[in-house]
Amino acid sequence: MRKVLMIGVVVLLCGISTFAQTKIVVLSDTHVMAPELLVSDGSAWQQFLSADRKMVDHSKTLFDTMIERLKTELKPQLVLITGDITKDGELLSHQYVAGKLNELHQCGIQTLVIPGNHDLGTRNALCYDGANTTKAATISAVDFAKLYATYGYDEHSDRENSTLTYCTEPIPGLVVIGIDSGENGWLSRLTLNWVCNKAEEAHKAGKQVLAMMHHPLFPHFYGVDKFVKTAVITDYEQVRNRLADAGIRVVLTGHFHTSDIAKNFNADLSKSIIDISTGSLISYPCDYRVLTLSADLRQLNVTTGHVTTIPGDDHFSDTAKERLTESIRTQVEDMSSALHLVANEAAECFVVHAEGNEHQSPQGQQLLKRLLSIAKEAGSFAALVPSMKQKIADVEKMANSILRDISDYGDPARENQTDDLEITIDLSQ
Repeated sequence: MRKVLMIGVVVLLCGISTFAQTKIVVLSDTHVMAPELLVSDGSAWQQFLSADRKMVDHSKTLFDTMIERLKTELKPQLVLITGDITKDGELLSHQYVAGKLNELHQCGIQTLVIPGNHDLGTRNALCYDGANTTKAATISAVDFAKLYATYGYDEHSDRENSTLTYCTEPIPGLVVIGIDSGENGWLSRLTLNWVCNKAEEAHKAGKQVLAMMHHPLFPHFYGVDKFVKTAVITDYEQVRNRLADAGIRVVLTGHFHTSDIAKNFNADLSKSIIDISTGSLISYPCDYRVLTLSADLRQLNVTTGHVTTIPGDDHFSDTAKERLTESIRTQVEDMSSALHLVANEAAECFVVHAEGNEHQSPQGQQLLKRLLSIAKEAGSFAALVPSMKQKIADVEKMANSILRDISDYGDPARENQTDDLEITIDLSQ
């Protein structure tokens, strides 16, 4: 009786919804940096910021803002964080995040996390002091499981022994499988078999399954896996086929810092699987997802929210957009002198992609016309430089795929267009 009364008090104090529907909020790529890691501002810190499209300097404020929104406005039953929780796996950053998640826990909001490629320590795990940097303490996989025990790694979860992959049932009838995709987006045969077995067991028991991992399950636009090797899971066709055949209908991912939803199919196209990629909280448009699961667990509605203001900056969204645009433009210019001419277009293209539903954007369609015109003009020189021909063709296909929001562009059997910001998924199919 005392435990029931205590739960009732928590619900009243925090305002957690008791309706039959389940509200789930998905965050990704929060990249939180503990404030203690910036001893003093200076050239070292400014050099890091200038080379990175992420707004790490706002990461703590954005995370704090999101935690407060979860507690006072959104009030979900469950929060899922799909990796890259910290800037670079610093112990202090993980401790800060865990402390904020404890606030949610005290309000009765469950949270489940999985690691991303930035969460177990990298060479960029540093303390910044003027013009100097020193190495910051980081955590191991064992430390990660201990620190986040309440958030996916306690006795309520089944663990796959070789990785930080786990399976748990946070809501009666809803099984969540957190898949550890490692630093480079790779699953061993052992891990993949374990995940598929858990999914099949859950379905046989009449339960619904949501999977989450850091790296996207398959390319969301043409050529992304060619230009960025770790943009999707390794051997994604095999992994996609296995997960779909195991009955997994939805995989929640992140990593690419854009909110994009894409549908694909298993080998014989008999079963579909949807990859809901959530953008980074610290990259424009600073997205999060709100998932509403029906009482019978058969329907999942997905909407998209944004953090547009932070304390002291009511126009933060404009600031974030400018930061992203300038960063992408600089990165493209640094890649190749030949790309200098299309740096502005490339930056605009990425921003439109980050905003989602590119095919509905007038700016996106004007941009597509400009890019295709540039490709056509460049094509006239391809005969003189044969190696350019395929590169120009790839750029043209990529532009069509992104700005028409078509995944599997060029494959009639799989090619499709899916709403990036709001969708209702029938999980019973």
